[in-house]
Formats: sequence, C-alpha cells, structure tokens
Amino acid sequence: MRNFEYIDHTADLGIRVRGKTLQELFTNAAQALFETVAVLDTIDPISQFQINVKAESAAELMVDWLDELIFRHEVDEVFFKYVEIVEISETCLSARAFGEPADFTKHVVFTEIKSVTYHQLSVCQSPGGEWTANVIFDL
Repeated sequence: MRNFEYIDHTADLGIRVRGKTLQELFTNAAQALFETVAVLDTIDPISQFQINVKAESAAELMVDWLDELIFRHEVDEVFFKYVEIVEISETCLSARAFGEPADFTKHVVFTEIKSVTYHQLSVCQSPGGEWTANVIFDL
C-alpha cells in the first residue's frame, strides 16, 4: 500500500501522507513529491545533497522541507529518487537527498511543482501515535 494518496483540489494538486513516526511521515511526503514530478525508475541515486530545515511548528517544517526539495530540484537541476532523514523533531530536520542531474533524454517528467501552499495544510498525530499530513502543491 502507498504511504500517500492524491486528494481532490480544484486548481492545484493535493496529497494526504501517512507515517508511523514523524520521520516516516516526512520521508513519505518527500517520496510523494518525487513520484509526482518524475518517473523514479528513470533516476539513478548517484549524487547526494545535504538538506537542513528549521521552522516554528511541524506544519511549517513540512512546508519548508518540501519547498527546499523543490528549490534544490530547480536550482541544482537535479531529480531526486529518495531521501534519508538523519535527525528530525517537530521544528528541525536534517536529511540527505539522493538523485542525479537532470537529463531530459533520460528522465520521464510528469509535472512541475512551483511550491507548497499553506492552504488546507495540516500535520497531526493521532492518539495512537500515527502521523498524517495534508499538503497542497502549487502547479
């Protein structure tokens, strides 16, 4: 079973992500982003990028995390395949992202994501300890 699903949104693209831990939630959110942008089977994890993000809350951290991955994708011209989160709290995240430089003769691209919005944003933990997040991407 996938750790995320697409949710209906009129203009942009929404995802609902799940994770047993906060680390798994943020890993799954990044994976949803990567799978939305390109076909992962066309990407080889030959380059590594250090990502560090701080915020005031778990919800803001989610936005900053995904926006940083989008920014690095655009500025470094790289497609990411997966991430490894080294440290995480509700306000701080340190991770490594793996991918390769963009090669449009090799990579199959689905869409371009401009940014993450705060519209309908939620990051919450259930009484049982599982985490969920709703995120809307601006296309």
